[in-house]
Amino acid sequence: MSKRFFAAAFALGLAAVAWVGFGFIGSSWLALAMTLAIAGVYLLGGYELRQYRAATAALSHALADIPQPLPDLAAWLERVPASLRHAVRLRIAGERAPLPGPALTPYLVGLLVMLGMLGTFLGMVVTFKGAVFALEGSTDLQAIRSALAAPIKGLGLSFGTSVAGVAASAMLGLMATIARRERLELGRQLEGRIATVLLPFSLAHQRQATYQAIQSQARALPDLVERMEAMMERIEQRSRQLDEQLSARQAKFHEDVRLAYTELAGRVGTSLQDSLAEGARAAGDSIRPVVASTMAQLAQDAQRMQERLGEVAQAQVDTLSAQFGATARGVSDQWTAALEQQARGEQQRQQAWTQALQGMAVELQAQWRRAADEAIAQQQAVCRTLEQSAGEVAERAGAQALRTLDEASRLLARSEELVRARTENEARWQALQGERMEQLATLWRTELAALREQEGERGRAAVDRLDQLQAAVAQHLATLGAALEAPITRLLHTASEVPQAAAGVIAQLREEMSRAGERDNLALQERTGLMERLGALLQALQQASGEQREAIDTMVASASAVLQQAGERWGQALEAQAGKAADTSAHLATSALELGSLAEGFAQAVQSFQAGNDKLAETLQRVEASLQRSTARSDEQLAYYVAQAREVIDLSIASQQGLVDNLRQLQARKGEPLPVADAEPA
Repeated sequence: MSKRFFAAAFALGLAAVAWVGFGFIGSSWLALAMTLAIAGVYLLGGYELRQYRAATAALSHALADIPQPLPDLAAWLERVPASLRHAVRLRIAGERAPLPGPALTPYLVGLLVMLGMLGTFLGMVVTFKGAVFALEGSTDLQAIRSALAAPIKGLGLSFGTSVAGVAASAMLGLMATIARRERLELGRQLEGRIATVLLPFSLAHQRQATYQAIQSQARALPDLVERMEAMMERIEQRSRQLDEQLSARQAKFHEDVRLAYTELAGRVGTSLQDSLAEGARAAGDSIRPVVASTMAQLAQDAQRMQERLGEVAQAQVDTLSAQFGATARGVSDQWTAALEQQARGEQQRQQAWTQALQGMAVELQAQWRRAADEAIAQQQAVCRTLEQSAGEVAERAGAQALRTLDEASRLLARSEELVRARTENEARWQALQGERMEQLATLWRTELAALREQEGERGRAAVDRLDQLQAAVAQHLATLGAALEAPITRLLHTASEVPQAAAGVIAQLREEMSRAGERDNLALQERTGLMERLGALLQALQQASGEQREAIDTMVASASAVLQQAGERWGQALEAQAGKAADTSAHLATSALELGSLAEGFAQAVQSFQAGNDKLAETLQRVEASLQRSTARSDEQLAYYVAQAREVIDLSIASQQGLVDNLRQLQARKGEPLPVADAEPA
């Protein structure tokens, strides 16, 4: 139904503009140009509203085709028109973002009315200028009447632009209202979808889910704390058991090592003693045969030597017994020397043997000492090795115990850090959530206040603008009426006084025809004063009308010029008659007739001018009536806009009140899990 109304309104507006423009073809190019401008602005507004309704229809189709459930919001938003995507995303998120309206149409509605009035004013200016040109270009009364008739008839055509502008503005406003109504219905449909299908993507729902998750976490925190305490107790028990086991194992290990060292030392001492005894016995056993064999060999050598010496001595005694007497002394000496030599040799040999035995004994002792030193060094090395092994084993056991204790301490510290970090994260998250909620509330309050101020300023600006326009139009009409009324009244009064003055002058001329040229000079002075008064009146009229009524001043000036020309001709005729009055009185009747005809012609000119002024007054009355109607329409449109603005403000205030209530409820609910959060660190 709205599509038909929209198309019908567009067709009516376009038909009105086309009808008015068709009437201007061939008659007024300026009015036709203004009508074409109005048509262009109207088509621009229609095009924008068409795009606006197309975006509304596309969003309506996208809302109708939402799958159940919606898996991805971004993919669905790609189907929404780009001009509505951001607003729809904000509405889904929970923001009170209004759907954008037409940008140019509200301005174009007022622009159409202004263009119509501008065309009317331009038509009036052209009409008045044509009237001035007609009055200045001809002196014949009939030509002046015919020249004034065409511009005055064309004056009615200049108001066609106002008709076209007002009709186009009304239809464009109606189309904008229909489009806005469709957008409002679409907004209600979007709110319904947000409350059902698109609810999981809203910030309120996500905050509620987060709040529920926080509540579930808060409910689970006591169990977690109990479990952590139980785990810490188990860890402490386990650490105590490990300490006891490590202490027992370390004591047992030390006892085993002490026993092993004692047994090893006993075994090493026994083995060393046995090895030393066996070495000594083996050395004695190995040396004894050598010494025995050596001593036996020495004894045998000595015995053999003694036997050989005995044999030699016996042989010598036997061989030399005969020569004993002679050579007894020499033999005895030689024998003594030989015995001494033998004794020395035996002594030397014994000393050599003793030295050899002593050296051998020293060497054996040195070998025994070296063997003992080596055995002692080996024993000490074995002891050091055993001590090092025992130290390494003890160090390893101690390091293992320390590592076990450090690991247990790290586990305890890690668990405490985890609990502390969990508590700090929960507190920090709650603080951040509170700050975010406060920031959002502050931001919403600020934006709502700014929106209220903007709406109020826009409403006040619109009301002030319309008041200014209405005051300007009223002032303009009042100024125009006042400026036209006073000069026309003065002109009519002056025109009505002119025939009376002319009749008085004629009577005075008839009565004082016999008088001299002084009377004629006085009459000429009176006529000159009258013309000066007319000039002063015209000058006052020009000063009163001002620059805004240039056409009317020009028309009055042309009328004064016509009157001045008539007065000059009349004065010239009077001067000619006064000059000829002394010579010929016959020309007096002719002059009187000519003056009478001139007075009649002037009276007809005044009547035609009065008729033109009456027509102009009627035209101005029609202008005033049309302006009053346009003002009434503007007031109606203003009232409609103000009602819409009040409705929008009421809706925004209601939504803001609901939002503030929701924020208060959320803040009230946010205070519930605080005891649980305080219980965590305990």
